[in-house]
Amino acid sequence: MTAAKPSKSARRRLSPGRLVLSGLAALLLLAFAASLSIGWYFSGVATQVEHGRTYDLRVRAVTGDTVTLPRTKATLRRGVFGLEWAENGRKGAGRAIIGEVVRSETIAGVGTGTVVRKVLSVPSGKLVPQLEAAIDHWVYGGDPKKAVGLDYRNVTYPSQLGAMPAWSVPGRTNNSPWVIAVHGHNADRAESFRAMRTVHDAGLPMLSIAYRNDENAPSAANGRNLLGSKEWNDVASAIAYARSQGATGVVLYGWSMGGSMVMSALRHTPDASFVRGVVLDSPVLDWTATLHKQGASRGLPTFETDVAIKMMEWRYGADIGAMDMRPFARHLKTPVLLFTAEQDDTVDNRPSYEFARKAPAGLVTHISEATADHTEAWNVDSAAYERALATFLGKVGS
Repeated sequence: MTAAKPSKSARRRLSPGRLVLSGLAALLLLAFAASLSIGWYFSGVATQVEHGRTYDLRVRAVTGDTVTLPRTKATLRRGVFGLEWAENGRKGAGRAIIGEVVRSETIAGVGTGTVVRKVLSVPSGKLVPQLEAAIDHWVYGGDPKKAVGLDYRNVTYPSQLGAMPAWSVPGRTNNSPWVIAVHGHNADRAESFRAMRTVHDAGLPMLSIAYRNDENAPSAANGRNLLGSKEWNDVASAIAYARSQGATGVVLYGWSMGGSMVMSALRHTPDASFVRGVVLDSPVLDWTATLHKQGASRGLPTFETDVAIKMMEWRYGADIGAMDMRPFARHLKTPVLLFTAEQDDTVDNRPSYEFARKAPAGLVTHISEATADHTEAWNVDSAAYERALATFLGKVGS
């Protein structure tokens, strides 16, 4: 009796080579799907709009002119900072201005501990133990009058998306160059407080702007923060508003993503001569480099960050590559004051160094603060920062 031959389908099932190839194909498909999923997730995280702050500290003790806080990277940083707290569920219930670390103690075997810092002033509220608090590197809170004692007006400027709010702090006259202050990613206008007094002392008006997706400002159609690739249009609108109010020119001042925005506005403006100068504080001058830095800090391989960038461009229309400012450096005609922080954990500042090197000689004044973290050069040495800013404004603001 002749044994029946296996069917073709049975022979295929029994083939070790086919099993291996099928397994590899399945693994590749799974890896591809996982890569897309991770890219999708992080493209959403990078463009998410967030407001407010997290109160992640608890005040341990208050004694005389010192405050004791948990030992964290934020509480150990050099310089002057704000300490904001919540009370009975009310955020922003009070604020202290704190100075340098007096002492730091680590609990053996635990890795945690406490930090004692000098209390310089308590502008609002009562600083007591057990408050839920947060370090604020903008230092001051509220509005220009409460923060730095300057009169101001709440104004709006027309934009593509509607009326945008801004603080208008007067100078000696409106018929002079205006400083247009542009805060960073998921920050707000309070970021400009540290520079406001120096600008005022220079006699220049300041317009500190909100832009799309900020609190109390019109939202973009997709509700996403596109890292300045669209938001720069609001800076262009603010320039037009300043001109309509009598400005004879503008000095653009941007922190972090705000730096990317003001540089994009400068590149696209039809009248570059109206921009008398640019101040950049820890700017993002190449988003690809910064996203790779942030991806690496989250354990993402380089290719996964590349996928996330492509997803961002495909999902939301962000043009990440167009925000590399280094190729523009050699065409620069506008004076720039550039502050970088050598300990910057947020932004890759190597493109800023490269930008300064490639720019025509004498146009970029680059000040690098060795011990500062992101946008904290003022916090570490406010006197040096303000001297450099005042000198620059004296040159470009007349």
